[in-house]
Amino acid sequence: MNFTILCIGSHGDIRPYIALGIGLKQKGHNVTIASHAKARSLSEKYGLTFKLVEGDLTELIDQERGREILWGSKWKKWLQLLPIMKEFNRVLEVQLPASLEATSNADVLIYSPAAFAGPHLGDYFSIPSFLMKLQPDAPTKLYPSCLFSGMQKLGKIGCLASHFLAKQQFWLPIRKNINKWREDHLGLKKLGFFGPKTPSFTLLAFSPVLIPRPNAVITDYGPQVTMTSFCRIQNEPEWSPSQALSDFLSSGEEVLYVGFGSLTEACHPLVVKKIIHVLKKKKIKTIISSHFPSLKQTKLPPWIYPIDYAPHDWLFPKVSALVHHGGVGTLAAGLYAGKPALIIPFLADQPLLKI
Repeated sequence: MNFTILCIGSHGDIRPYIALGIGLKQKGHNVTIASHAKARSLSEKYGLTFKLVEGDLTELIDQERGREILWGSKWKKWLQLLPIMKEFNRVLEVQLPASLEATSNADVLIYSPAAFAGPHLGDYFSIPSFLMKLQPDAPTKLYPSCLFSGMQKLGKIGCLASHFLAKQQFWLPIRKNINKWREDHLGLKKLGFFGPKTPSFTLLAFSPVLIPRPNAVITDYGPQVTMTSFCRIQNEPEWSPSQALSDFLSSGEEVLYVGFGSLTEACHPLVVKKIIHVLKKKKIKTIISSHFPSLKQTKLPPWIYPIDYAPHDWLFPKVSALVHHGGVGTLAAGLYAGKPALIIPFLADQPLLKI
């Protein structure tokens, strides 16, 4: 069968979808990864067909705006997010036609939450479509949406309401342009205030060992929602460490890892300064992401080693502990490596994953 996996997001967001594509290819299926340019090389390493989809949402948040969102007050964060949500419509101009073309030969469509064309292409092509989320985030009265986790204080009704609000938050800003595209290009009817219907199938690529799957009752996950556990790329080909990195890790001393994934560059400089101060003062042997702001201009002692990149599944078994942001991919890699972690959540699903 021909699978198209339409995945939009950061590098860490995209990797689990490529991991699923690798598994499907190993089962004998043809797989197309439709995503941003940053996904091309990894997709092609594993023999997956790649189709470019512009409209990278992560590019809407530059470093300055990202810091305002991440480190401002609670209300300031929401005020900063509002114009970004309005900019979704600019992203649609390039994302929708490319997504339509990438899905034209598919027998099955799998799409990420930020792939705004996804809920409509299954109807247009009359093919099975699966919404795949990386968090345990399907409507239930037991857990709130990752985006409105505070509503758990309101009990079961609050949890259900949080999932509704999360859906509307992303639907209403793009409703007008999506409906115009549905009518003009897909020949489909407009959708109302409540947006696309509940997906026929939802995959939650998260471990039920950490957050159990709710029972299949009326207001919880039914048979159309499946928790698949984590999707991970292992044994990444064509990567090997530098001799300097190998030497740093082979000294026999315990090593700490510090990195915040795609949010590293948006980390506040004062926070970076504090991190380095503690690592220097305590003389903690550390591998740290080189993408922290101003780090390359900072004089580091020999026990702090900055790196641009290393696969987590290669690196984490070789360190003693982790400090990270709580992204799903990083969390999974740390758990599989059996390493203790201090999670410093930034936004969205990450506070939920601080477990």
